[in-house]
Parts: sequence; C-alpha cells; structure tokens
Amino acid sequence: MTLVEQSQTCLACGIPVNEIHLGIDCCRSCSVFYKRSLHRKRVLHCKEDDDNCLSRDPNTKCRKCRFERISALLTSSEGNSMDDILKVNSRNRSIVGIIAQPETIGNVFLDHETLMLCASTSSETPTLDRMRRAYGILCIMRKNGEMGTCSTQIFDQFQRGTINFARATYATLIPNERIMYTGLLDFFSSSFDDFKKLSKKEQGSLVIGNYDLLNKTDNLYRAVHHFPDDQTIMPNYTTIFSADRVDEFFVDCPLSVNKEEAAAEIIKNTTRHLVVNKTHFKRVQLAGEEFLALLALALWNEHSSNIDEKMAAIVKKNRSIITTELHKYYVTRGVANYAERLGDVLCLLVNMQEAAAQQKEDEQVYQL
Repeated sequence: MTLVEQSQTCLACGIPVNEIHLGIDCCRSCSVFYKRSLHRKRVLHCKEDDDNCLSRDPNTKCRKCRFERISALLTSSEGNSMDDILKVNSRNRSIVGIIAQPETIGNVFLDHETLMLCASTSSETPTLDRMRRAYGILCIMRKNGEMGTCSTQIFDQFQRGTINFARATYATLIPNERIMYTGLLDFFSSSFDDFKKLSKKEQGSLVIGNYDLLNKTDNLYRAVHHFPDDQTIMPNYTTIFSADRVDEFFVDCPLSVNKEEAAAEIIKNTTRHLVVNKTHFKRVQLAGEEFLALLALALWNEHSSNIDEKMAAIVKKNRSIITTELHKYYVTRGVANYAERLGDVLCLLVNMQEAAAQQKEDEQVYQL
C-alpha cells in the first residue's frame, strides 16, 4: 500500500482512492479480491459470456472480467506480456504441487495483507496458521521500523516509490538487527504457547542462541524470491547486499575501522556461507508453510547450547508438532513423495546450521 498525494480513481473499478495497492492505482477492495482469487485458484466465468463486462459497467460484479482487468494493469505496470504474467502466476501457484507462496506481483516487498488474508483456517495445521498470521505482522513491523534507520534521502525515495530496497550499510545493520530480534520475540510468542510461557530471560536466550540461523533463513528465503538470478542477499527487511559492491557498505563506518580487512572478511563469509546456501534455497523453492516450519525448527533447535532438561523437553515437543503439521500439510495437498520433500527441507536447515557454526569460527579467528 502507498499513499497518493491527491485523490485518484481505481483503474480497475473507477472508485475514488487515496491509497494505491499492488503497486498500481488500485483500491483496497480490488486488491483483496485479486489476491484471494489468486490464492483460491478457482475457475472464473464471465457473467455475460463475452469477457467484456467492464466496458459496459466499470462497477460490474463479474469476477472474471474484474480479475483479468487487474492482471492486465499489473502486466502494463511491470512491462511484461500477458504470457509472462500468467507464467509467473502459474509458477507461484504450483511449486512442487503445493500452495502458492504469499507474495504477489506488483510489489517487491512481501505483501503483508496477502500473508494474513491468505492464512488458512485448517484444523490440521493450527500452529502453521498462527505462524503465517504472525509473520505478516512481523514483516509490517520490520518494514516500518527500518524506515527510521535509513537516511533522509533513502526514506524519501521509499515514500515516493522510486526505490524498492536500499543498500545495507555499516551504520544501519545493527539497528535493523535489533528490530528483527525484538520482532522475533513477539512472532514466536504469538505462534507458540510454550514460548509465551517462558520467562523473558529464557525467551531472549533461545532467540539470541539461534539468531544467526533464524535471520539467515529469512534472509535467503526472501533473497531467492526477489533476486533469484544473482548473488544478492538481504541482511535486513529493506536492505540488500552483494559482495561486488562491498565498498557501499562502509560509506558510514567509523574512520577507525580497517575497511580493507573488514571488506575481505565480509566477502569471504558471504561467498562461503550465504551465496552457497542461497543456491540450495533456490533449488528447493520453499513454499510459504515450509519456510515457516523451517523458522520454527531453527528456533526449537535440539542442538542449541546451554539448554537444560526442561527446555530440551519443550524443544522436542514443539519440533514434533511442526513436523507432524508439515506431514499433514503435504498430505492434504496431494504431495505423493512428501518424505523426500521433507528431507530436502530439513537438509536446508542442516546446511544453515553448519554454515552458522563455521561463521562463528571465522569470526573468532578474525577477532584474534
């Protein structure tokens, strides 16, 4: 959603709007209708059987003509052909035969409204359903919070819609990671009763202990979606980083920092850990529920250090809940070889755990 300076009309239905959705002059009603139609994958039929209802009445109730009008507007705004846009929609709806990912065309940010509107109400996967809604809120919080850490120039560009992501810099990295950390505390409190019942100290210890794993999992999932064909990664929600432009990262660092050594270390770590694992993420092409399950398993990590017997039991219980719901998720969507698919997902987690451990060793050597 973006605010417009003056009242305009929705290009799909013609009503006055003060906000735009989907990256075009589209009202909220049409936006919600379009997202739901994509998610439900129902076959739409023209009321008049001529696919021309909008030319007679912009406020027509014909769902098919309204849907195709919005699709055409999105096609025009992105500079793609209708064949291209249909291919994108088809790909997003049929990843290994599973549910569509929650992102939509027309906005490079994850579409928060869609994340929450498309949350299923299946009694088979209540935990994943709570996580989906909570993740939508986490995205909104991160986006809004990170707006306060960027420069005035970048903020203005965001507001005008002339920039999608800003380059990560030395000065914004830590504040943005603090936003992610506090957001994760609320995210998991909303998703898991066991986490909510823990003391603040226990919650903090669990998230901090697995923070690198959680943050990098989110980083790579979103980077594959937004930048599938290059080595760009996403350190934060609104920022991007690529090793070939590492100099831009240090534009606001203190003079005392040895930029050459720090840049070499960042390039090495990015290449060894994140770029390699981004390739794995791209190969697997996680669906939304799989990504959420991966976040849950990264938190309830049986290999976490400094957990007592009580915490170990809680970790085991919640890992079982997530893997059981993931099994049900696959079964309800007719995924025949779901054991193989689950193996691919869990391998991503193992790879990320190994990368996190290796990176900690690299950081200790660098400090020495």
